[in-house]
Amino acid sequence: MNNTAINEIQISLYRWFMRRTTSSAVRKIGEIPISVGSDIGAVRNENQDRVAVLKMPSFIVAVLCDGMGGMSDGTACAAKAAASFLATCVAYQNTHAVMRLQLAAQIANDSVFSQHRGQGGATLSAILFDHSGIFGVNVGDSRIYAIGEGKLEQLSTDDTMNGVLQRADNNPHPRNELIQFIGMGGGIEPHIFSIRESYDCMMLTSDGVHYIDKQVMKSIVQHAKESALAVRRLIEVAKWCGGRDNASLAIASPSVLQAQLFDETGVVQIWDPFGELQIINAEISGNVQAEPRQSLDKKTVVQKVVEQIAHPDKLLKKKRPTKKKTAEKVVPKVADANTDTVDTESEQPPLKIFFKGNMDKDDKHV
Repeated sequence: MNNTAINEIQISLYRWFMRRTTSSAVRKIGEIPISVGSDIGAVRNENQDRVAVLKMPSFIVAVLCDGMGGMSDGTACAAKAAASFLATCVAYQNTHAVMRLQLAAQIANDSVFSQHRGQGGATLSAILFDHSGIFGVNVGDSRIYAIGEGKLEQLSTDDTMNGVLQRADNNPHPRNELIQFIGMGGGIEPHIFSIRESYDCMMLTSDGVHYIDKQVMKSIVQHAKESALAVRRLIEVAKWCGGRDNASLAIASPSVLQAQLFDETGVVQIWDPFGELQIINAEISGNVQAEPRQSLDKKTVVQKVVEQIAHPDKLLKKKRPTKKKTAEKVVPKVADANTDTVDTESEQPPLKIFFKGNMDKDDKHV
């Protein structure tokens, strides 16, 4: 895949992450045992969190970015960090998982820094489910938790003074200033680690969620019948406790996820709490180091037809029509903040990714 294609994926994802959304939503990710949710909270007037899941034929990655309060353009920084991270994961899909995460975090940092010059930034936490295992990466203070054998364990490292000194969350004199973040420029050192598959579930959380008492968090997740219900309840508890910040999280079951890799459907699928399941008609192979003839082959580029659907399993059983067809509008599933059920809300625009001949002149500067 050439650099132009990568940049266009990033631009399209950035636009998608910056679209208007409702103040709160929870979504179960299709047939995959991952659920994501995000809520503006009770105090903030803007949601600067971005959480999303990307599924390729050979891997699944969940990412959460939290724009930094007190700095400029927190929302844009979080959106750009998430978009760049996911685009790099796609581009380097044939690279070993650890190197892929290292590159994705570094390129996300460079992308945010190039636009905001260190005056804005975001945290980043992600879990990658790959044929070689499960791996995590974090920069900043968004967290990765795992539950197993009746215990809640923080796997990530907080890039704060508290985190460096390994002080407890209940420290009476906390030092929560970030010492590194996505967008800081040179010297960034992402924390990358392997995760064992025996955990019952894993979580990505922004700081609007993980200030909840850890025993309460564990109890809510363990007693919920499904992950989407756990996500909704944790968000509501965060709001009941004051809702002082945006609250976002993802919950995944690693044992089931591993069994669902390598479906060879030949599509890229992307979700967030507010958007419909996106299926991009594509056959993306190789990475930026591929031979030129591969990157220019028409079969390796995204086609200019993007369908937004509600039930991808039905679509995959049918032969795609050769005639260009207008994408069908569907209503996303948005959880009601007052119940544990799922209601319908406003329609959301489809994600469109074109690799050539479709970018406006001004779009290249996004």
